[in-house]
Amino acid sequence: MLELYRNQIDEIDTQIIDLLAKRFEIVKKVGEYKKERNIPPLQPERWQQVLQTRKNFAKEKWLNPELIEKFWNLIHEEALKLEK
Repeated sequence: MLELYRNQIDEIDTQIIDLLAKRFEIVKKVGEYKKERNIPPLQPERWQQVLQTRKNFAKEKWLNPELIEKFWNLIHEEALKLEK
């Protein structure tokens, strides 16, 4: 039974990594778009909106919003690197 659970976790982890890769490909396109239009990579209002919606969604799914905030901050830091 433990092996079954571990296999399921491994499969989900692979999906998470695939989704992050897809997300960062889109982030690169956003960065190009912003560069062409002289839009700064960081838009604080948009970032706060994104962070709040993700934390709210986490609460709906019974996940710790502080965990999601930490996770999204890491994702955001990497996204800003790609957009510059």
